[in-house]
Amino acid sequence: MQFVCINSDHDLSSVVKVLNEAHGTIAKEFGFTKENNPTNSAFIDEHALRAQLNKGIELYQLTVNDKVIGCIAIEKSAKEIDTYYIEKVSIIPEYRHQGYGIKIMEYAAEKIKAQNGKWISIALIDSNTRLKNWYSKQGFKETGTRDFPHLPFRVCFMKKEV
Repeated sequence: MQFVCINSDHDLSSVVKVLNEAHGTIAKEFGFTKENNPTNSAFIDEHALRAQLNKGIELYQLTVNDKVIGCIAIEKSAKEIDTYYIEKVSIIPEYRHQGYGIKIMEYAAEKIKAQNGKWISIALIDSNTRLKNWYSKQGFKETGTRDFPHLPFRVCFMKKEV
């Protein structure tokens, strides 16, 4: 198991494939399409991901036996002091339920702690109770929900201390 920091100079095709595949199962489950949820990672392409990397997100890929199976992104909050956002938490379906999701979350928490971050904040689909419970088991607490006009679902916000 190896983590590699990915920047905008890298070939992003492996990470884009992971994002599309991992988030594709959720898109299918919740009825998301490129038309009703174009910013969903199920539909991200290399150009859009490169633009996000150029804006400052830190992206890490997880490789097992020379295969990219997951990724996670970290972004420092511009609004909340000592807070970092975790995004793009992704494990391809065939590697789920084997502890890799926990491993990438722990890896991100260590990176955030090393940058003197005190809080980790996440946003997810409010009706995705399975994922909400997964985050709760890792110590995240719900801090609120919000509807956004450009999203076809209510967003749940969760936070935990590093």
